[in-house]
Amino acid sequence: MLKKYKIAFDIWALFLFLLIMLPNFIWLAIPAPNDILRVESATGTIDAITAVCQVLMLACLCFLRNEEGQRLAASPLL
Repeated sequence: MLKKYKIAFDIWALFLFLLIMLPNFIWLAIPAPNDILRVESATGTIDAITAVCQVLMLACLCFLRNEEGQRLAASPLL
């Protein structure tokens, strides 16, 4: 299954990730007055595991490329 993949940096994957994360960056720069997400978490271990999994997902998104995958092309459905 992994034979079709190679390790290479994909700038479009990074661009899509940053585009998806744009609302989070805005929230970070201009937080809400009563931000319930900034209080001390009761599940610190689960939060740490979640953060590690998010970093691994970003690394896989940007560095694993399918050699047989086709690029997106403009079509009426896209």
